Amino acid sequence: GTPETKAGQKPVPESLGLATGLVHIVCIVLFQQIHTHFFRPSTLLVDMDDSSSGAGGWGLRSLVARMAISPAPAKQPGMDDWTEKWLIQYNSALASVSLMVFLGFADDVLDIPWRTKLALPTVATLPIIAAYTGRTSVLVPIPLRGYLGCDLVDLGWVYQVFMLLVIVFCTNSINILAGLNGLEAGQTLVIAGAVLLFNCQKLASVADLPVMTPEHVGVRDAHLFSAYVVLPLIAVTAALLLFNYYPSRVFVGDTYTYFAGMALAVSGILGHFSETLLLFFFPQILNFVYSVPQLFKVVPCPRHRLPVHDPKTGLLYPSKRGDGGYNLNLVTLFLRLFGPCTERQLCNRILAFQFACCAGTFALRWALEGIYK
Repeated sequence: GTPETKAGQKPVPESLGLATGLVHIVCIVLFQQIHTHFFRPSTLLVDMDDSSSGAGGWGLRSLVARMAISPAPAKQPGMDDWTEKWLIQYNSALASVSLMVFLGFADDVLDIPWRTKLALPTVATLPIIAAYTGRTSVLVPIPLRGYLGCDLVDLGWVYQVFMLLVIVFCTNSINILAGLNGLEAGQTLVIAGAVLLFNCQKLASVADLPVMTPEHVGVRDAHLFSAYVVLPLIAVTAALLLFNYYPSRVFVGDTYTYFAGMALAVSGILGHFSETLLLFFFPQILNFVYSVPQLFKVVPCPRHRLPVHDPKTGLLYPSKRGDGGYNLNLVTLFLRLFGPCTERQLCNRILAFQFACCAGTFALRWALEGIYK
């Protein structure tokens, strides 16, 4: 395809998101095999009981020793149940990511209308919704517990509707905040890095406990699950960004934006930190809310809302819609707030805002620790 913001540039390959998506799928399959065969959940539970009597810690060296590649132990009570539940969750996530890669590639090939695009993530979400066996309860904020008289509220099917909405939003939000070289891959890399850091933080908080309860084991497994999804996402995105950053030598296509959004969504939902995930997605939420009048045709919405490129100066300017008003998206808003700039500068500004929002999420969680939940 030819870049819309750079007239006269030679066409570059499109839909490179297909290659990254396929590599990501292979990687999470390998993580599944490693976790199932070598992590040895039942052995870990026995070792954790020993640690409470001074037989050893649950620190980094102990973790590495327990994860050493060795023949799987004989089956122990509870191991089959654990493996079955874990595989159900993991395989449903794998199915949803794989289906989103296929549907994204179909969109790149068939150029599906945007209204139909909204339904694609809904279809890809069905494996997760159908196979979900996790909790449907949420922790009540501390200030509200006195009024509700409980710490947990079971939402039942409402929680699954919430899961559906989060996944649909995440998969579409990366696709909506786009149009600049490196922007789609860049924002994904920043969010995925924040998700991985959050997982490491939570894993570290339970790693050195003298005694691990089943609740702690559940927290550990959920965040390991999330890490298995985002680790290969970071790797393939970093490789893609080398070719997609300005000046772009490849286009990521809708295949990448959909699959990346799906991978981030399942890592947050099945890792049980959807609230934190949405805070990481604050720029995407802002872009969506700001774009609502155009997305729902309250004001005219052209097919592409990219900024206007001046070939003489190389600068980008805010684009306008048919009725004379400015297009309503974050890219145009940044140009209006900070003035015309090059495509590289504009992309860097938006990615810096994304990084600041992710850093602010960690600061907010630290400030509200013990106060909110």
